[in-house]
Amino acid sequence: MTVEELRTELGDIISGLGISGFVNPDSGIISRLDQLGSSALELDLKEGKHLIDNLITVINNIREGKSKPESGNLRIIALEFYLEKLSKSEEPEELLDLII
Repeated sequence: MTVEELRTELGDIISGLGISGFVNPDSGIISRLDQLGSSALELDLKEGKHLIDNLITVINNIREGKSKPESGNLRIIALEFYLEKLSKSEEPEELLDLII
């Protein structure tokens, strides 16, 4: 998988979450995110992996009633920011400095 393919897949998932919400996301979304997290590691996008893992955690917490959808929205905003900067950067891990 290329960085652009990862970016596109994550963008599709984010759009889907916006439509379905966090309480009832499409089936298989967690496994898709897990796969993309693994791909992020293979591409040496450690911060991307971290952001994907945070999104997975918050989706599970929202389902269990431990978090509110607003928390999911914050994770999506961070991931969107990362993806936007990823498409403009030649060195993806430079983004870590931008996010912090």
